[in-house]
Amino acid sequence: MQSIAQPFPTYETLAEAQASADFAADRQRHTPPTPVQHYAVYHDVEGVATLRCGSGYTFQADGSTESWLVSYKDSDLVLLGRKDMVDAQRAADKCAGGFAAIVCGRR
Repeated sequence: MQSIAQPFPTYETLAEAQASADFAADRQRHTPPTPVQHYAVYHDVEGVATLRCGSGYTFQADGSTESWLVSYKDSDLVLLGRKDMVDAQRAADKCAGGFAAIVCGRR
């Protein structure tokens, strides 16, 4: 992963620098974790399933604003892959020239 170059912040006093560091640490500590999302199929409808604590998944079909609460025991819900990992791999493949370049290229 490449990082975006940003100018190093300058602070007038050590107290100002410490306050900024404390704010960043506090924000990180109190930010809730991102829920785990999977690409999924539910009753032959494609969409995204989001894991909910103890209750199963919420399923939202592609292009829809409605979501359904689905039990994790429901056999009609098929989880295909974690959304964050799939999207990262898709971006990496696109940077490598696309699917055709990867398949047809020599290594």
